[in-house]
Amino acid sequence: MSDELKKQVLDFFESKRGKKNRMTYKDVQKGMPDADKRAIKVALGDMTTDGTLKYWSSGSTTYIMLPDLYEELIKQGGEGHAED
Repeated sequence: MSDELKKQVLDFFESKRGKKNRMTYKDVQKGMPDADKRAIKVALGDMTTDGTLKYWSSGSTTYIMLPDLYEELIKQGGEGHAED
């Protein structure tokens, strides 16, 4: 997967820091309308595998977030569970 797309995805997550810390795949897709949908999905999967991003589930919805925000959520007793 393109390192440039991964950088764009990471920049997108950083730009939302403090406003929207947890996002779904569709949130990312809507926020990056010029990028290929399939390429975004693959990039998100690769980035969660390598630890750049983390999956977190509320039980009904799976979210993607930055690792430091994930750790903060868990420390605060965030409901749901990690999906590693």
